[in-house]
Amino acid sequence: MDAFNPLDPQLAIDPYSAYANLRNEEPVHMSALGAYVLTRYEDVATLLSDTETFQHQYVTQQKLRAGPDVEKQPYFDYFRRMIFVSDDPAHRRLRLLVSKAFTIKRVQALRAPAEQIARALMEEKAKARHMDFIHEFTLPFPLRVIGTILGIPEEDHETIGTHATALNPVLEFLPMAPDVLARANSAVELLAEYFTDLAAKRRAEPTDDLFSALVHATEDGDTLSDEELIANAILLYVAGHETTAGGTGLALHSLHKNPEQWRLLKENPERIPAAIEEVLRYDTPGQGTARVATKETEFSGVHIPEGSILLGYIGAANRDPEVFPEPNRLNLERDFKKLPRPLTFGGGAHMCIGRLLAMQEFEVALSLLCTEYPQLEVDEAALEFRPTPLMRGLEHLPVHW
Repeated sequence: MDAFNPLDPQLAIDPYSAYANLRNEEPVHMSALGAYVLTRYEDVATLLSDTETFQHQYVTQQKLRAGPDVEKQPYFDYFRRMIFVSDDPAHRRLRLLVSKAFTIKRVQALRAPAEQIARALMEEKAKARHMDFIHEFTLPFPLRVIGTILGIPEEDHETIGTHATALNPVLEFLPMAPDVLARANSAVELLAEYFTDLAAKRRAEPTDDLFSALVHATEDGDTLSDEELIANAILLYVAGHETTAGGTGLALHSLHKNPEQWRLLKENPERIPAAIEEVLRYDTPGQGTARVATKETEFSGVHIPEGSILLGYIGAANRDPEVFPEPNRLNLERDFKKLPRPLTFGGGAHMCIGRLLAMQEFEVALSLLCTEYPQLEVDEAALEFRPTPLMRGLEHLPVHW
């Protein structure tokens, strides 16, 4: 079969037919980028869970993506210190420290503020009865929520939020154009300056927020270095809105395409918490992740040399018919107690540390739409997907009610 191209812009619109072809014909496939592509659930789950054999090796990946001079880029110096691309033993250490701040109690305490933020954003458009759901709800909602939990003052949300969105391309494996790279570098430096100043304030006067907890987190006398603190605060701020924003828009789009399921949810809003996992399985915002093989290995009889890059497609794994019956059907009554969990939030030691917050945000958003805006409809002809195949989402999603 023809070599699969992970950079194909068509994947941003409909990746699932391409995944199905790969899974059926060549589930371990050498792509046009020279990286092995995995599309079966079992293989992707192994890639995520076996952290000894498959590592991020961020320096290696970024040099392949952007060339040997990437280490001179400001964004690189911060991103290489982030928990989501670190490998053990650094990952284990960082996760222990960051998890001290990311407690269930702190997340649950944020529910009421999140509901207020969501309601206020929708009420801004109540008289007009139409909006671009992406730019006027799904992007500002998680940014304000993660900003609140980090203790960012209300008056700063709009200003530094623009810097967070400028860093989204760094999360892709797409090459960055010079202007995009310049914006990302500027944004990371501005965010670093902001969080450095905020850290000094939190050291002098601790507060009851996530960032203050990170500043003061300890584990057997160990603390985050200044560089690790700032890098991971930036990570939480950027990643804390990116997948949630993408997933919320995709969820509404999926429900729009499946009106009987949308009607089921509106008539039974108590099902929303259980339904979210299926909505995110059906159309996954974080479509894939990359790893480097630390030694020779194999998948499905295919030899993988040491040093190979592997792309594990979570979006493909979540629609594997060997695991999920009728995978291309949105079924909000799917019982995940009898099935393996979708890989939406990763797996193994790198399971997303903010997944409880993200799930709560999805629940708040869908509950608001179901109970207070049940007449909301999507303008199908005007919607537009983002040109980013890895971080899947919509660029525009016009709605009216």
